[in-house]
Amino acid sequence: MSEQKNKITLRQLTVSALLIALDVVFTRVLAINTPLMKIGLGFTAVAVSAMLYGPLWAALTAGLGDLIGALMFPTGAYFPGFTLTAALTGLIFGLFLYRREGKWLRAFLAALTNSFFVTLALNTLLIAVFFRSSPQELRGADFARFLELTNMKTLLAARVPQFFIMTAVQTAVICVLQASPALLRLFREKSSEKSEKNP
Repeated sequence: MSEQKNKITLRQLTVSALLIALDVVFTRVLAINTPLMKIGLGFTAVAVSAMLYGPLWAALTAGLGDLIGALMFPTGAYFPGFTLTAALTGLIFGLFLYRREGKWLRAFLAALTNSFFVTLALNTLLIAVFFRSSPQELRGADFARFLELTNMKTLLAARVPQFFIMTAVQTAVICVLQASPALLRLFREKSSEKSEKNP
């Protein structure tokens, strides 16, 4: 029993290591990166991790992928806030996609939730606060002054196209992944392994 459990854990670690490597390549190398937006397929590896292993493991995969990518392919000073939002993407995908096959509505909701809350809201806020203004200026500022100091309205307007593009791209890619024969085979193998462990 313990030997079978270790074998399953080893496979999960191996697959996750591969997904982290793919996340780094898709996010840091094969992507359009600008100071204001990022368009690419880095979410693909995180989505697969979410479908196979759930929200917590997908969050870990996404967080490690962002950290390793930032160290190997830096585009500026490392900021841990973006690692946390990357992990949040994994968490969101896991909540919507884990143990659910072929549901286009769930794929759309996962993409919409991630694109709105993480990409458009949180990441825009982090860019505004930490890269476009000084913390001293923001202390004690009311909401109107905060918007003025961070130039938040202009920044949001510039990032809205990314929101629509990535919502559509993520929905389409996740739907394709859910119908992938290789992934469906992995789902079936995981289900059979669980049933053998719990007769």
